[in-house]
Amino acid sequence: MIKKEVLGILLLIALVWFPLGVASSGDVVEEEVYLLVRERELLAFSAVGNRWVTQNLISGERVLESKFDGHVAVAVTNIRVLGFSALTNRWSEKRLEVGESMVTAEAEGNVGIVITNLKAFGFSAKTGRWTVKRFDLK
Repeated sequence: MIKKEVLGILLLIALVWFPLGVASSGDVVEEEVYLLVRERELLAFSAVGNRWVTQNLISGERVLESKFDGHVAVAVTNIRVLGFSALTNRWSEKRLEVGESMVTAEAEGNVGIVITNLKAFGFSAKTGRWTVKRFDLK
């Protein structure tokens, strides 16, 4: 009986001291992307791909906000929201509607978020794609 109890305690100690490799919310994603905003283009540098990836701006388009961290960069213009993934080495975009305006933009780790008066945009660096949730108007 004592052997089972000792074995159980040793197993518990091993699990506490040597985690099973499950990512926790406290894990830090290394800085793998840099975003440079220029007059007519956005330049994202991916340390993963070791290259610059350009996204041209449309005539009359202005960058309102830009953020980068970890594997993700986001930029909001007066026309669209743009996300860059250092993991996929590509840009992805979603157009804004007429009358839609930015409330906030954030980038952290593998996630980019843009909130407008009409929608919540979520960008995943892992997939390199946007997901959009329209707010219910009440």
